[in-house]
Amino acid sequence: MALVFGALVFTGVIPLWTRIQRPDLLKHRVTYDRLQLTITERGTLESADNSDIVCRVKARSPSSTISSTIRWVIDDGTQVKRGERLIQLDDSGLHEQLKAQKIAVDQSRAAWVSADTNYEIIESQSRSDIASAKLTLDLAMIDLQKYEKGEYIQQQREIEGRLMIARSDLAMWEERAAWSSRMSKPGRRFVTTAQAQADEARLKSAQIAAAKVAEEKRVLDQFMGPRTLKDLQGKIDEAKRALERVEAQARAKEVQAEADRRAKRSIYDQEMSRLYDIEEEIKKCQILAPQDGLVVYYVSEQSRFGSGSQQGIIAQGEPVREGQKLMRIPNLKRMVVNTRVHEAMISRVRGEKWRKTGFSEAINAGLFFATDTLARLTAQMTFDAIRDDFLDAHRSVEQLKEADGQPAHIRVEAFPDRQLEGEVKSVATVASQQDWMSSDVKVYQAMVSIKEEVYGLKPGMSAEVTIYTDSARDQVLTVPLQAILGSVDMGKKRRVFVMGPDGPVSREIVVGLSNDRMAEIESGLAEGEEVIVNPRVLLSESEKAALGESSPSRGGSGKTGAPKEKGGKDKAGAGGKKK
Repeated sequence: MALVFGALVFTGVIPLWTRIQRPDLLKHRVTYDRLQLTITERGTLESADNSDIVCRVKARSPSSTISSTIRWVIDDGTQVKRGERLIQLDDSGLHEQLKAQKIAVDQSRAAWVSADTNYEIIESQSRSDIASAKLTLDLAMIDLQKYEKGEYIQQQREIEGRLMIARSDLAMWEERAAWSSRMSKPGRRFVTTAQAQADEARLKSAQIAAAKVAEEKRVLDQFMGPRTLKDLQGKIDEAKRALERVEAQARAKEVQAEADRRAKRSIYDQEMSRLYDIEEEIKKCQILAPQDGLVVYYVSEQSRFGSGSQQGIIAQGEPVREGQKLMRIPNLKRMVVNTRVHEAMISRVRGEKWRKTGFSEAINAGLFFATDTLARLTAQMTFDAIRDDFLDAHRSVEQLKEADGQPAHIRVEAFPDRQLEGEVKSVATVASQQDWMSSDVKVYQAMVSIKEEVYGLKPGMSAEVTIYTDSARDQVLTVPLQAILGSVDMGKKRRVFVMGPDGPVSREIVVGLSNDRMAEIESGLAEGEEVIVNPRVLLSESEKAALGESSPSRGGSGKTGAPKEKGGKDKAGAGGKKK
């Protein structure tokens, strides 16, 4: 009977409070107002300026991504100083490689020194062979000149002299033989016959001698002289060809020796580079803190929201991969909230807008027109090497901020009584990794920066973010969320208590959009009417249970608020505007 009576009271059939004053009731006059739309989401605190600790040790083999295992690691949440050890990776395998590599370096160095010495020997021998060949050519040319301008002329003159003597002797013996022949004839008998015969023999001998010398001259002029000249000229030509062969052989030997020396030097440099790499890998096994701060083990977005694979565990004895993020040392003075916005509302969220100034492109263009090629290349390589660090330190030089992000309010669960000011810093352009528990829901990552510096904020703390969008509904009937009764099962229909002549009366209304304080009324109320802001005091416990009521949550996300879309987003609607 009591339940029936209560239901009648709730529906307004029996005005129980007729002419009874209720000082405990809070009233609100329904008016036309501007409804600022908000988006409320939950997220976690992160540092806007993180020093990521990444495993830089290379993988052990091309077929494996494992670099090493953790031998020792500092505890999560430890305060560290710059240069303090954070992680020690197992480097025993690298030390074995270092020993073997040192032997390889010594062997390659010995081969390089031997090749370098051999090159010097070949170079010296080549110079000696070329000098010897040139000397042979010079001697051959001298021999030709000596014979052509000396010996040959001398031989000709010597034969000509002997020929003149032989001809003179021949003429003398011709006269003597003729005289002896006349004087030995009968009647004269001035010369004996024997003497005349001897003179005749002498004449023949002189003729033979003169003919012999003449023949020697003919042989010299026609045969021996030209033959000797050609022989000496041939020796010169052969000496020239020998010199060319020696020079070509010397060049070939030097090129071969130089190639061998360079190859051995290249092998030595490669072995040394490999040695340096191993030493660097050993150094990378000990990871030190780059700055003062708090150690936070890295948790990826995928593992944070329940998806992804191959999420490395940061613990002693666990394997690590090349490029794996191990931990972070955040800057606690600059914090942001990492939250996710439903795809239905992402178009309303706007982050900071930046425009590139073209600073780095202008520098590269200026360096390109440098007159000195070496200076240009050196300057460009230097700028490319320091570009990222320089732009990180002087971001305003490379980018110009054109517009701020949307304002936001942040409440951290660790500081529930404090509301922090913030703004949307960035909004992802693609959907985030889907949660395995709600794979049909697409959300986008949004980073909301906290403007003020708050002591005690730490990464990983839970926070609630209320983003004030640019969208707003002007001149709509609004009532406080606390005045609305009902649940999401009722759709857009809700109930409120309206003050009538005889007291509060329950009335059905249709609600539209809402924010964290007010809701739009599409129908059921008129301007100037008064609604009860604390209607729960008018309900019995059974009525509260029947309506499924709970305490209104801040931001209008509870069951008593205006209808929301899936994921806690404001449902779009129309109506209730002032005409």
